Amino acid sequence: MEWEIGVASKHELARKLRQRINQGEFSETGKLPTEDQLIEQYQVSRYCVRGAIAVLAAAGEVFPVRGSGVFVREDRVGNYMPIGSSNGIVADFPDRKVSSFVQELALIRADKQLAKRMRCAEGDQVWRVVRLRSVNDQPISYETAWYLKEYVPYLNEEIARGSLYAYMRDDLGLTFGFDDKVIHMGWLTAEAARLLELNEGDPAICIEDDAFLSNGKLFNASRNLYHYKNAKFYSMASMR
Repeated sequence: MEWEIGVASKHELARKLRQRINQGEFSETGKLPTEDQLIEQYQVSRYCVRGAIAVLAAAGEVFPVRGSGVFVREDRVGNYMPIGSSNGIVADFPDRKVSSFVQELALIRADKQLAKRMRCAEGDQVWRVVRLRSVNDQPISYETAWYLKEYVPYLNEEIARGSLYAYMRDDLGLTFGFDDKVIHMGWLTAEAARLLELNEGDPAICIEDDAFLSNGKLFNASRNLYHYKNAKFYSMASMR
């Protein structure tokens, strides 16, 4: 088997290993290749390999056992999303039908409140995207997201129906850095309730994300209202 070499970062290597995990390549052994094998396969440093494994471990996809290797965790059944990862719903459910129904796509000027959230100047251009996300035809979340036009110069409805992060990474060449999350309880508006097939005022898990590039610049902020029955989350925590 041939592997694409020359990956640029631990996150890119983690993405490639995640693809191999999802394809069932390691199902027979139940664990990843050794560090030395990964270094040889991808022509990267040991630091990059260890960083990629740390990314996968934080997302609950693998767990290292000292002296034995890095093991792949068993698949979870149901709509579980890793809280410690920000790969997007498409990446979280690679073997399922993920759909995005665009409710709004507009290029707006940041007012004072939005400029503060986006860490930009008032009047800067920002894409506002509102989508209903579903997995296997079950509504999962009502998403309102903002993207700075400085980093995302072009968007259309066809792109917004797919994975926006994949578009920004693969087509625009953005290098993602880190993501800040705030999780709290919220209540559904009439519009969100209608799309999620719930009732206005029903409770919702609300996750606010601020996403940064590798240079520390914020490029995306979002607010997701999750279906309180269909959406489930998990996080792998160390007990050491």
